[in-house]
Parts: sequence; C-alpha cells; structure tokens
Amino acid sequence: MRLELERDLVFFDLETTGVSIQDHRIIELYAVRVSPDGSRRELHHYINPGMPIPEEATAIHGITDELVADKPSFAEVSDELATFFSDADLGGFNVRRFDVPMLMEEFHRCKKYPILLKNVRVIDPYIIFLKKESRNLAAAVRFYCEEEHEDAHAAQADVEATMKVFSKQLERYEDLGQTVEALEAFVADGFKGLDTKFKINKDGVVIFNFGKNMGKPITEDPDYLRWMYKESNMPIATRMIAGDLWKQLTGLQ
Repeated sequence: MRLELERDLVFFDLETTGVSIQDHRIIELYAVRVSPDGSRRELHHYINPGMPIPEEATAIHGITDELVADKPSFAEVSDELATFFSDADLGGFNVRRFDVPMLMEEFHRCKKYPILLKNVRVIDPYIIFLKKESRNLAAAVRFYCEEEHEDAHAAQADVEATMKVFSKQLERYEDLGQTVEALEAFVADGFKGLDTKFKINKDGVVIFNFGKNMGKPITEDPDYLRWMYKESNMPIATRMIAGDLWKQLTGLQ
C-alpha cells in the first residue's frame, strides 16, 4: 500500500448473527495487522455466538450453527484478540458504522477495552468510495448512458434522465425481469410495502427488520405491530403498513 504508517494498522471484517450492535454476536473475524516496516500478521477465528444463527444471516454468509458449534466463544479468545487489536489504528469496509462498534461491544461484555476511539484512527474505504464516486442521478446517467446529465435538479430533466437510466438497466441486467411485479420484488426484497421495517425471508414469511424483533416473524409479536400502528411516532407510511399487517393477523377491519 502507498501509505505512510506511524504505527500498526489493522484491517478487519466481521460476520455476525445480525445487524443489531447490542443484540447480535460475532461469528467470524478475520484481521490483518500491517506494521510500518511492511510486515503483516493475520488472525482468523470462527466464534460460537452462544445463540442460534438466524437463517437470514446464514443465507448471506453461509455460516451455520453446526459450523461454529465446537468453536470457542468470544470470551475464550478475547485475550488474543485484545492483544492483536491493541495499540493500532483500524481499517475496513463500512467499519465505522458497524464493525468497530460491534467489536467494541463484544470486548465490553468481557470487560476489555483494547479499542479506545479517542486514541484510535479509523479509516473506511466505504466512506472514501461514497465521497469520491458520486451516487446521484448524474453519476447514473454517466455510468449507464455514457453522457452528461444536463439541467440536473430540474424536475422534467430528472424524470427523463431517470427513464433513460432505467431503460439501460433493463438492457444490462437481464435477471431483473421485464414486469413491474418482478422489478418491485427486486427493489423491495420481496416485501410489498414502502418500508424497510419489514421484509420477507426465504420461506416467504414476513419478518421484522429492525429493533428487538429483528429477524422474527411478525406472527410472534402482533402486539408490537399494534404498538407500531397505534402508539408509535413512526412515519405514517410505516404505521399504515404495520396496521394492515396487524389487522390481517387479528382478523380486525
């Protein structure tokens, strides 16, 4: 790397049972520690999370309960991990938002604090990617249509550009399908509703996609649906979807 290091830099990635920092657990950790002299050390562990791995998570990373059944817990390897991560800066893809907080939470459960953010620099190629490579309509026109988007943020020009980009996407990605139904299923992860609070798992079951019920079928907690619908301060679109689902479960109109 064309990088001047003042101290060691650890690049790492985690696979987990889910995306909740507090409720989910690490099940795989791979890290490379690069020293200023260019030398490298690697560390790799599968970890028994002490909880079932949701099917939705396994579908993403392929790690099953059976694979980690005989692996050590995080606490059992925490000394080795703490030593590896101590006195080093950190790097990784999307680590600022997820991996670093998740790792710190696991160390906290073991009463170990090798990562003190006031003393650690964190570099994230994901943020660099977002800042250096635009992800707006003009960038999409440039990428798909190989032309510049004139009059950006003028409503008519934006609509025309969006339709042109969409046409090019249909040509490029044959697996998208050619129907509105198929396209909606793709962009909504199978859940027919303008909300990220719910999704459909691989078995076709509507599940919660946030909070304490993350990954659970909505049938397991209809009272939570009722709370979302009647008492929460969530956006009206979310409340309406929750209300429809709650009424379907309870038979109310």
